[in-house]
Amino acid sequence: MTPPTPPPPPPPDDPTVVTPAGRRREYVDEEVAGPPPVVRPYPWWLWVLAGIFLALAILFGVLWWMERNDTKDVPSLVGLNAAQARDKASSDGFTLETLSRPSGQPAGTVIDQAPQAGAGLESGAQVMAVISGGQAQVTVPKLTGSTATAAGQLLESQGLQSTTRSVDSTKPKGIVVAQDPPEGTKVAKGTSVGLAVSSGQGTVKVPAVQGTAQADAVSAITKAGLVPVVIQVPSQQAEGNVIAQDPAPNQPVRAGSKVRINVSGGPASTQTQTVTTSQTETETTATTVTTTTP
Repeated sequence: MTPPTPPPPPPPDDPTVVTPAGRRREYVDEEVAGPPPVVRPYPWWLWVLAGIFLALAILFGVLWWMERNDTKDVPSLVGLNAAQARDKASSDGFTLETLSRPSGQPAGTVIDQAPQAGAGLESGAQVMAVISGGQAQVTVPKLTGSTATAAGQLLESQGLQSTTRSVDSTKPKGIVVAQDPPEGTKVAKGTSVGLAVSSGQGTVKVPAVQGTAQADAVSAITKAGLVPVVIQVPSQQAEGNVIAQDPAPNQPVRAGSKVRINVSGGPASTQTQTVTTSQTETETTATTVTTTTP
């Protein structure tokens, strides 16, 4: 029997693995490692540059830390008065500047500040405080003599309020006869001004005018809110003096009532009788009647 033909030998450049006889041969590829890469060192100037940057970073950090240690927290000043706020800022190492503005807070109280409390600020720096100047002031206008409606509108236009009460007066109904505060007074905006308004149904006392001159009597009666009626009559008393009046002095009468006064015309045989009725302080009507005394 002829023996089997052996397989051909592998190529000389192929690595082989020889297995025992009777088993299949297996070929294994093997990689041949090359020389290790060459590691080049960093250039010397790069190390110097990195050192400079590191030194600068350390320097800036130290300076920042030193500056931070030199700052202080701004104190809270809101709610203090101006003197207290100045003392507080000074004790904490700051200077204080103030400005004033109108406010509903009590006058002289700190209502705002800059920087706000808790902010970091260098010692000796300036802190600004806003001081309340109180509410804005306005001047009370003249209201007497005007109607209650017009007075209320005028007060509202100036930021004021009004309260009214009805009083007996000789003035026509609805006319303001008194005000509180009086005109020219400085008050805060929002202040209420009291108005006394005529009811048109007042009573007054008749002034005592007997024995006075006619002009004085007419003036007194008119100022009392009454209407004088002057009648000249013959008399032995001084001419022009009031010798009688009706109603009697101090008698209460309705506002606008008439008061008759008899004025001496002197002891003449032919007497000119003049009846004068005063309607207002600026309007007077007179009727003259000539009579003959036998």
